[in-house]
Amino acid sequence: MTIKPISVLSLLAMMPLAACSRGASLFTDVQATRSPQVTVVEADALVVDGRPVRLSNANAPQLAPQAHCWAEGLAARQVRETVQGLVAGAREVTVTPTGGTDEDSRIFSRVAVNGVDLGETLMKDGLAAAPGEARFDWCGPMSIDRIRYPRLSELTRAGG
Repeated sequence: MTIKPISVLSLLAMMPLAACSRGASLFTDVQATRSPQVTVVEADALVVDGRPVRLSNANAPQLAPQAHCWAEGLAARQVRETVQGLVAGAREVTVTPTGGTDEDSRIFSRVAVNGVDLGETLMKDGLAAAPGEARFDWCGPMSIDRIRYPRLSELTRAGG
């Protein structure tokens, strides 16, 4: 079998055909980034792209009827609204499972919104308590000298 040499002219004539074929593209494909679907059930419980998750690094006050007093229920509403504001229009929400599930079968996870850890943000802003063996008493007296406790002043600030 002999291979015939291809002339430069023949090669140049085939190049436009190769560029038009389906396999080749003259432009780099750019995929549009889609915003994640996030539903805030409670401040520390979300549904991200259909997956129910629970923050593993922060405990927020509970909404009624699980709230143990009016103060906890009101605080829970405000903290949930704060989280809704944080995730609204988020470009990126990253869920990193940390192991286990809660009593409602939500996966314990760390959640980052646009690269910022949601649990750490809530803790830093005094809107959630650190997880621990004992449940934080949102209805008890608040004290600034207690470690791990949120600052009540953060729950009453205007504007967020």
